[in-house]
Amino acid sequence: MVKWIREWLVLSTLAILGLGMVFMFWAIGPLLPMRFPSDVVLSLDFEGVLTMALFFVVVVGFGKLMCCK
Repeated sequence: MVKWIREWLVLSTLAILGLGMVFMFWAIGPLLPMRFPSDVVLSLDFEGVLTMALFFVVVVGFGKLMCCK
């Protein structure tokens, strides 16, 4: 019973992380630097740069989580 609950908890956590990533791609995806002209990217304030860095870290971490099982 405990093993079943643990597996359910892990699957639920992965599902929530996956939904969070889909939401991030939907919300932040249009703001990626590839879609901006270079003068707009260079004019980002500190919070914008920090957001882009955090997004990159989360995407890389999620990728490592999915590939290393």
